Amino acid sequence: MKSGLVVANDQELYYEVHGKGKPLLLIQGLGVDSSGWAMQIPVFAEQFQVIVFDNRDVGQSSRAGGAYDVADMADDAAALMDSLKVERAHVVGVSMGGLIAQELVLRHPQKVDRLVLGCTFGKISTSIAFNLRVWSWIKQRDSENEIFPLAGMPWTVSRELLGNASGVNQMLLEMRSQPFPQSEEAYARQVAATSRFNAKDRLGAVEAETLVLVGEQDIITPPWMSRELAEAIPGAVLQVLEGKGSAHAFMWEMRDAFNGAVLDFLTAKKMKEKLSN
Repeated sequence: MKSGLVVANDQELYYEVHGKGKPLLLIQGLGVDSSGWAMQIPVFAEQFQVIVFDNRDVGQSSRAGGAYDVADMADDAAALMDSLKVERAHVVGVSMGGLIAQELVLRHPQKVDRLVLGCTFGKISTSIAFNLRVWSWIKQRDSENEIFPLAGMPWTVSRELLGNASGVNQMLLEMRSQPFPQSEEAYARQVAATSRFNAKDRLGAVEAETLVLVGEQDIITPPWMSRELAEAIPGAVLQVLEGKGSAHAFMWEMRDAFNGAVLDFLTAKKMKEKLSN
């Protein structure tokens, strides 16, 4: 494993590179650093050169000096690829990372091979905007990080996990003991960028082969949002993962199904090959 800091798009970004093979760039969501890919890195690195990084304003990357948009974060990712001398990569983005991935393929199409968009959307909805305002309000007033993890959990995890007291307590412990906690100001800047996002009318220009993934229990970005997203991208395939753990955090709760769907798509000779299996 190789890791370090690079200056990219006027930001100092922390990154890690795992494995060998064709480059695969993974982009995490709101308030989550590269450790959020812990369930994917060992599996994906068996077949790909996996690149993970901390977005600006999170983890070990630099804090922004002011407001920015999702497009700026996409330019961060593009500049990181340049710094690592990666000309083209498969890209997987989840939640806010899916927004960044959309802007990356629109602004830097030559850098993206196949594209996976998980639990995300093409245009901010009123419901998501309301939730973001509530969570940001709580974050600003919860300096001890006691209430904030509780506020998001019912929206993020499955009904099966919510019914498992030990599982809930373990997740809360992990959320409250992050080694690089995100500040209230940094979270607010990421929320503001997410709240302004709208790529829906531009997605017709996407030429990358695209898989849109969502869990059937996802109530933050429900399947209808993924259906609209897939319909806006020429030739995109929508896959709804069903069963236990199929909520917004399905890359953690149903890691085997998520990892399998991503790998099937990225390794298929033709994008729709897996649909005939």
